[in-house]
Amino acid sequence: MTAPALVLPFGVTLPPLARLMNAAKAAQESRTRNATLSLHMQLYNGDLWADGKGWSGPRPDPLRDQSPSNAAYVLSEIQRTFVSRNPAKDIVERHQSGVAGREPLYSVLFRDGRKPGTAEAKRLDEYTRALTDWWEDSGAWPAVQSALRTALVTKAGSIRLYIFGGSLADITDAQGRPARGIPRGLSLSDAARRVSIHAPRWDQAGVTRDRDGHVTGAYHTYVNDVGQPRWEVHERVAGGTLVHPDMLSGGTDNVEPTFYPVPDLMLYELQLDPIITDSVRRLILAANKTLTMGSRNIDLGGFVERTILNGQMPGEFKDDPKTPGKKRFVPHPLNVGAGATNYVIGVPLSELDAKGKMVPSGGLTTPSIVYKDPTVYDVFKMSFDQLREAILDEANQLHVLIAGDASASGVSRQQAVNDFLSSLEPTRIVLEQLLKWLLDTVLRLALHFTGRTSEIDAVRVRVQARMSVVQPTPAEIDIAIKLHEAGLISEESAMGRVGIEDVDAERATRQAEGITPALALKILDKAPTWIGVRALQLAFPALGITDEDVQLHRDMELAPPTGPADLALEENPEDGPKTGADGLSATADAATAAD
Repeated sequence: MTAPALVLPFGVTLPPLARLMNAAKAAQESRTRNATLSLHMQLYNGDLWADGKGWSGPRPDPLRDQSPSNAAYVLSEIQRTFVSRNPAKDIVERHQSGVAGREPLYSVLFRDGRKPGTAEAKRLDEYTRALTDWWEDSGAWPAVQSALRTALVTKAGSIRLYIFGGSLADITDAQGRPARGIPRGLSLSDAARRVSIHAPRWDQAGVTRDRDGHVTGAYHTYVNDVGQPRWEVHERVAGGTLVHPDMLSGGTDNVEPTFYPVPDLMLYELQLDPIITDSVRRLILAANKTLTMGSRNIDLGGFVERTILNGQMPGEFKDDPKTPGKKRFVPHPLNVGAGATNYVIGVPLSELDAKGKMVPSGGLTTPSIVYKDPTVYDVFKMSFDQLREAILDEANQLHVLIAGDASASGVSRQQAVNDFLSSLEPTRIVLEQLLKWLLDTVLRLALHFTGRTSEIDAVRVRVQARMSVVQPTPAEIDIAIKLHEAGLISEESAMGRVGIEDVDAERATRQAEGITPALALKILDKAPTWIGVRALQLAFPALGITDEDVQLHRDMELAPPTGPADLALEENPEDGPKTGADGLSATADAATAAD
């Protein structure tokens, strides 16, 4: 039962921390009591039955049937034969992988945009290395992906930063008292490693907001080592955040709060439009009902139901102990299975005699048997396929079906991919905002722990999410290459079409790689010979091509052209016959011409 609201006299307000605690309780209660969010999380986590809420087909009514035990038995049989798939997890993880499948790119820049000098560039490199060391050691990326998936299912996900107790050391505080804290003399990377990251469950954490939607604080609920519920409350104060790590539900601190010089709290909530909407949930339930009914139909096909009409079951008449002097029919078991043989005769017919009594007529009915054929399974298969297509359409993921459809055109596939990319854009924006807060906060804490607080406000972190949607087909890659070779699109556009997102990094990698054998052969085919020889020298060192060989080919190709030979040569009797350019004597040439 919820406690009655506290009514204060006019003009009296609660202290800020008490107001924050009340707002945190209200936000937590609103979230945990939302049955729809709870059901969506159950479906995503694989509990497709969800205590019966995952079954949308007919179910027994214990009040109408006046048999609660029979209703419970029928429902248990439905649960026992319940067949399901998990499209909720499929569409959520595909969306998450599309926008956060690859680790992001980030760098540290000066806030005013100035280009750093030599010393400043080293300082920026130190910041980046510290963030990279923290990113690789803390498990930040899986936590971010988890928070993103939670937001896609339940509208909101949280990332929480905290200082793990095991990373603290025995120190002396400002008053000279022994305490536990961050030791001095740490490098920036070691200081950053003291920060731990946590992605709370969907119903454990969140933020509080004012009437205009501005974040006023944050909370995280947990159970301590002895099973007692506790609250961690983040309070905005002048110059940073005051974290109350251990509070009772009444608002009393069990541990002294800690101040951190971070303006945007130590807990971040990202909000997204959920991908599991009301219509998607209904489609999922209908799909699992179709699978269950299809499985039931297989049972009916394997164990065909049959009805015998006008047939007397095998048996015999025995004395009826309840009616002395009369007999009753006691049927024998009906044999079923391979090789079984049963004899069924007709039921004796009766007629009215002259006195109006029913007496045997001596005739028998003609027995017949009726089989109840199951529904053709194609009905269930087609129904499930249509429901799956509708689910993917709702999630803007139709490209998954088109990728395996040989009849779909390339234009249809590209259109479906574009729709998926468009649906990822809002998520990308929210993800980059989260990553900026995360890396900026970690850097601020590291500088604070190393006594370099004055450097905090001069820099900022730039983040770029790298989307990874679908791999282009060979035909699409070929078209991109031809368009680039024809000069219709830029190299950057061509790289984007073939799936290369970070063009600058690819260019740097290509430059560091140098001339490859494949590129050398291509240059040899297209370029002048001496350039091709130079490419072969770089790509195939084993050929032993020297710089002199390259220079020789270059000189031969770039030498100026030779003028025509002068055929009008004068004979000098003293010097003998003149020799022409081809090595023949001028006299011989003249004789040949005369002939």
